[in-house]
Amino acid sequence: RKGASAMKRKRLIVLLLVFLLTASSCYSVILYPATDAPAEGEDDSVSQWKSSSEEETAPETASATPDIQSPPIEEDPLFGGDTTSSPKPESVPAETAAAEPPPIEEEPPFEIEPTPSRESEIVPGETEAADAVIAPTAETAVPEGSLSPFGAVSWRKEDGVYRYAFPARNSTGMETLGEMDSFPNTRFEDANKPPDKDNWFQGKVFYDETTGEVTYYWDRWPSTLAALKKYGGIYRGDEARKVCYLTFDCGYEVGATAKILDALKEKEVPGTFFLTGHYVRTEYDLIRRMLDEGHVVGNHTNSHPDMTALTADQAVGEMRQVEEDFKAQFPDAPDMMFFRPPSGAVNEWLLRLEAKLGYRTVMWSYTYYDYDVNNQWAYEDALNTLKTHLHPGCVYLLHAESLTNAAVLPELIDWIRSQGYVIEPICGIEA
Repeated sequence: RKGASAMKRKRLIVLLLVFLLTASSCYSVILYPATDAPAEGEDDSVSQWKSSSEEETAPETASATPDIQSPPIEEDPLFGGDTTSSPKPESVPAETAAAEPPPIEEEPPFEIEPTPSRESEIVPGETEAADAVIAPTAETAVPEGSLSPFGAVSWRKEDGVYRYAFPARNSTGMETLGEMDSFPNTRFEDANKPPDKDNWFQGKVFYDETTGEVTYYWDRWPSTLAALKKYGGIYRGDEARKVCYLTFDCGYEVGATAKILDALKEKEVPGTFFLTGHYVRTEYDLIRRMLDEGHVVGNHTNSHPDMTALTADQAVGEMRQVEEDFKAQFPDAPDMMFFRPPSGAVNEWLLRLEAKLGYRTVMWSYTYYDYDVNNQWAYEDALNTLKTHLHPGCVYLLHAESLTNAAVLPELIDWIRSQGYVIEPICGIEA
C-alpha cells in the first residue's frame, strides 16, 4: 500500500508540473504578444516589418515590395548620348534586386569640376553621443552613372554661421528639353495607393525615446526610391548616422518665420527654406536674414501648382520666374540649386525636368499637417509627434506658416541633440 501511495503522489506531481508549464506558456503569449506584425487596420501588403534590435544596430529603410514589380527603367540619359539605365539604389532589398536595372557602365556626357572639400567645426553639445563626429567633407561631383546635376556641397562653420561652397548651377541639360514632350509623364506606382494614398506622408516611422530604437512600418516602393536615386532626389539623408535635417516651406508670411530664424540662430542650426514667387517678391528682409545667417534657400515654384500637370515649358516658367525675381533682389546670393515640389506631387518626368534645370529635388521623410493657420496643433501635441518620428537621415518638413512650429523649435532642437543626433545642412547629402 505504501508503494501504491507513493506512486500516486509522483503521478500527481508530474501532472501538476505539466499543468503549470502549460499555463505559464499561455500567460507569456498573452502578456508579451508579438510586435513584428501589422497593427489592426494597417495594410501589410505593402509593408516590410523589422525588429527594433535590427534598427538599433544598423538603421536601414524598410522598403515595401509590391506584389507586381515594375520593369527596369531604361531611358535616354538626361543630357543626351547613348541609352543607359538607372543604377540600383542601396535601399532596394536583395530579393528585389533582380528586378532593378543593371548599373550604368558609361559616365554621363557632362562633368562638373569638384569643389575643394572643407570640414565643419564641431558644435558643442551637438555630438555628445558621438565621439567627435565631424561633418563629412563633400564635393559637387556625382557618382558614376548618376543623372544628378551635382552631388553633395561642402560646408563649414564660421563663428556659428554655416558657409557653403556652391558652384554655379549646371543647366546644360536644357539643351535637350524638347525630349520632355515625349517622355512618359506617369505617376509613381505607389501613388494614390495604401498606405500612402495622397502622397503627402512619405513613410511611417516610430522612434522610441526611452530606448532610442527606430521602427520602420512602411516606405515608398523600391521603384520610387530608385527613380529618386537616379536623379539625385533627396528623400532621406545619411541613414548610417544619427543625423537629421530641418527644412521649411514658405508660401506666405504670418509672423512665424522671424521666430524660426531666431531659434536657428540661437541654437546655431542650419535650415533650408523653400520659397514661392510671392514670398520672394514680398519678404526681402526675412530672405536677407536667411542668407546672412547661413541657411540654404531653395525654389518652391512661382504659384505653387501641381508641376506634374504642366507642360515642360510651363514648368520651366514656374521655376525661372522665381529665379529671376530672387536674383534681381539678391544678386550676391548663390544660385538656387534645390527644388521642392508643391504638395509632394512628383514623378520621374518632373525629376528629369528639374535635373535638366540643374536642381536636385528635395522630398521629406516626415511632415505633419501644420500649415493651416486656423487649425494649429497644441504645443505639446506638435512637439510629441515630431519627437516620435525621428530617425537616422530624417528630413523634416515644417511649414513656416505655423506659429506652433516656431514655438516648439527651440525645445525640439535641444531634444534632438539630447538623443545623440546632429542637425546638418541639406546640401551635404550625397547624390
